[in-house]
Amino acid sequence: MSDKEGPKTNIAGLYNRVASLYGQVGPDTFADAGRRLVEHMDIAEGAKVLDAGVGRGANLFPAAEKAGPRGQVIGIDLAENMLRETAAEIQRRNIAQASVVLMDAEQLSFPSGFFDDVLCGFAIFLFPHLEQALSEFLRVLRPGGKLGITVARNADALEQWYSKRIIQYHEQHHFPLNAGGENLDLSELPSYLARVGFVDGRVQNEQTEFVYADAEQWWDAKWTHGTRYSLEQMAPAVLERFKTEVFARLQEVRQPDGIHEQWNLQFILGVRGAEEKEDE
Repeated sequence: MSDKEGPKTNIAGLYNRVASLYGQVGPDTFADAGRRLVEHMDIAEGAKVLDAGVGRGANLFPAAEKAGPRGQVIGIDLAENMLRETAAEIQRRNIAQASVVLMDAEQLSFPSGFFDDVLCGFAIFLFPHLEQALSEFLRVLRPGGKLGITVARNADALEQWYSKRIIQYHEQHHFPLNAGGENLDLSELPSYLARVGFVDGRVQNEQTEFVYADAEQWWDAKWTHGTRYSLEQMAPAVLERFKTEVFARLQEVRQPDGIHEQWNLQFILGVRGAEEKEDE
């Protein structure tokens, strides 16, 4: 296996393992963020839309609703189990304008200028070669087409504590922290977009709150998305000790109705500029 494909294989494997539970435990945080991204994108009726890193369709389903029966919404992913789950949901909802396909976002097989909009929710940091992926997004957009990316920034106090503690465990016990992808400073995303050729970049910040029923639900949710990777790399005794610490912390912050979690969402938006005219 080459160094280039290793991280992608790890990432696909991780999301294959979480596919059946992704977004299904506790509040549906990804679906909520997907609806917000689609609202910011102002997707037109009849639009052709690409959802890169489609997962369980958090962006795809609201985009398909906006595009309507005359539109076309295609979700791509490297995790076959994610695609299988989402394809089944598309069929259950009978959404003819939506489909999913196995594809690498860094090597899109679509023709240039094919899409009106490209969406990418909570996946941009998974691409080992970010500029290559962004360049591909630019290429497949028509002139004037829009890109929308969702990330989470500035974690709340509970998530900061959790992240700091898991790093301390990593430093002590030497297990991997993530499956791969680029070590990305999210504050630099707008400059990445400009670097590959996107124009009219803007950033929208929103804060939202989710409530988990109890500590068990909060902990179980950690096993349903990317944070699972570091947990499953721990030795059983280490994991049990870490879980005990986490549950003690959760009991400290628990409110009468459950565990509250603040999400600071950031939507990074860009446009493919008009084609430059050749000099006469």
